Amino acid sequence: MALEPLLASLDLGTGRVRAVAIDLKGRIVAEAAEATPTHFPQAGWAEYHPQELWQMVCKVLRALARSAEAHGVIQGFATGSMGEAGVLIDAEGRELGPVIAWYCGRTVADGEAMCRELGDDYVFRTSGTTVDARFGLAKILWWRRTHPDVFAKARRWLNMADWVAFRLTGEARTDFTLASRTNALDLAGLRWADELIGRLGIEPSLFAPLIANGAAVGRVHRTGAAESGLPEGLVVSAGGHDHVISTVAADSEAPGILLDSMGTAEGLVLGNDKPIFDDRLRRGGNQQSVLTLDAPHYELMCGLTTSGGAIEWFRRLVGGASYDSLIEEARGVPPGSHGMCFLPQLRGGDQPYPNPNARGAFVGLAGDSTPGVLFRSVLEGLCFYARLGLDHLRRIDGVAPITRIRVIGGGTRNALMMKTKASIYGQPLEVTPLSEATCLSAAILGGLGAGLFRSVAEARLQMAEGLGQVKIVEPDPEWAKRYDELYHSAYAGLSPALASTHDALAHFRNRQ
Repeated sequence: MALEPLLASLDLGTGRVRAVAIDLKGRIVAEAAEATPTHFPQAGWAEYHPQELWQMVCKVLRALARSAEAHGVIQGFATGSMGEAGVLIDAEGRELGPVIAWYCGRTVADGEAMCRELGDDYVFRTSGTTVDARFGLAKILWWRRTHPDVFAKARRWLNMADWVAFRLTGEARTDFTLASRTNALDLAGLRWADELIGRLGIEPSLFAPLIANGAAVGRVHRTGAAESGLPEGLVVSAGGHDHVISTVAADSEAPGILLDSMGTAEGLVLGNDKPIFDDRLRRGGNQQSVLTLDAPHYELMCGLTTSGGAIEWFRRLVGGASYDSLIEEARGVPPGSHGMCFLPQLRGGDQPYPNPNARGAFVGLAGDSTPGVLFRSVLEGLCFYARLGLDHLRRIDGVAPITRIRVIGGGTRNALMMKTKASIYGQPLEVTPLSEATCLSAAILGGLGAGLFRSVAEARLQMAEGLGQVKIVEPDPEWAKRYDELYHSAYAGLSPALASTHDALAHFRNRQ
């Protein structure tokens, strides 16, 4: 009896390395995960050590392969990954140094220098994204400035999903969603922005050839098979940026559908039918991406660098209390948290008020503020800040009206937060059971490259059972009224009002 075909995928994320195997009905039949090994060499810095990270990737893939053996044969594979982390590769294919984490603060000066050199408006008109110190170009400039001897040996810059495919196949390719996180993509032309890259004195050949999401990169070679446990000769396809490719499994890449992807960070991805070059988008620090399937699907992006991360930070702050106990205590607090407001800027300011000097805050603390009050204000603050980003997008010409909101990720398991989010957004939420949207989407892309599906639409139809049913969460009318009052009277003005304080404190810190 022939063994059933399976698809495998990897999610190389900020907090964990996770892999799944699914059958062609979309059901997860095997899984494995480990924490992402992260190092913090000094305050504000974060990095991954390539060999250590590769060993962890292989540990997870070997465990997955062993578990999947009883269920079938893996016939397609792709990786989804964090968006702005990357690694320099030399002519022999060796990593030249640590992977600078996407949120690492060491590249701020390089982003500022790039902005002075090129002008933010020029970069935005070319790449559709503002100059961002977290993006690939600023990281490359940091290497050139601080380690010119190392940079001189570099022949490729690979984003994380690209790097996994490279280690498995020996082929260097980049998909468009990860290319969108470099500041180096010509968004309208769907090619590398050679002129922009050249003006920085960087060889455009440092960037790998571009291929569509779901296109085959290569096949697992002998060494890749021995290290990972994946079958030799397995087709490896282009996955992409975790938040953006999640629209594949969530069926939300069409214009007007907002995907709210709630993980350690929170990505808000709004489908649009064309790229937007309105200067208000640039000033708000918004980004955009392009997912290339049967056709280019443009995605406008905003979000929070700490979402689930802020919740976990608070849980540690109060001694490791369980999520259930914190949620139960917060349920007893009325909407608005007695006037307490939380700003979730734990890793700098997000859209529409980008500011690397921004810091989080509880505003309205009193002597009787309990952990339940604080925790409810954390949940509300995360939702309020997400609404700030969405309201900014809504005011820009050419942005598709938000007709539907789909929510995925670990945060969907918090029913109190889902009701709060629906009430603050003022729209119903389509909460999906896709706790593993990145992995499922990458698996679908792996199936495309391996020829198991002719299109994403065919894959979604065939995998409907595993993708699950959507649950509708309606706003609470009384909560929505209270939240709308609080949003307009207080919250919407807090972040810009504190900006000068943030900058003054940064000046003080920098003098220490």
